[in-house]
Amino acid sequence: MLVRNSPVSPRRPVNSTPAETPAEASSNAVAQTRPHQQDTFTGATNALQRTAKVGAAPAGNHGTLMREYLTGARPPPADFEQVMGYKPYAIQTKHGQRMQDPHGDASAPGKIGPDKEFDPMAKTHDYGYDLLRYYAKKGTPLGPEARKAADALFREDLFHYANAQKGLGNRIKFKAWAQIYATAVELNSRRQGYGPP
Repeated sequence: MLVRNSPVSPRRPVNSTPAETPAEASSNAVAQTRPHQQDTFTGATNALQRTAKVGAAPAGNHGTLMREYLTGARPPPADFEQVMGYKPYAIQTKHGQRMQDPHGDASAPGKIGPDKEFDPMAKTHDYGYDLLRYYAKKGTPLGPEARKAADALFREDLFHYANAQKGLGNRIKFKAWAQIYATAVELNSRRQGYGPP
């Protein structure tokens, strides 16, 4: 069986111009013009507003977010070192990995209590507070649950340390100090409204 297509009219070369009347030319120009589409990238925001979103706090539960940062499950924000002046580092504890501020320390008034022993826990806690400061500088502060999570992990780590001590006397002593340090931090957070310190 033989199938024949209908003849196709020859194409006009691209650079040739048809012989149109002026009325036909203007109606064809209107028909071929597309409506102007607005550039959705620029929109009503300027470049500064668009780039500021890069450092915005991630959506979701900021308590969970803080714990992920402090345990190393989430890396520090990309420009954290540039903004805060240091790069957090990881240590391994019996209770999991912890990220730390290399310049942090247990800042007990008058250096009372076991500040040297509690120093590793304080360095992690300090990194948490620096995350609060970082997001505040970016203009998107973390919610109150972030500071509560940093304080809760501090308390948890202090008591892990205290419970790991040999001898009942040492465990009781370090538990007492853990309670004092944790309570002082929590009361200060409450006083500051759980915002950036």
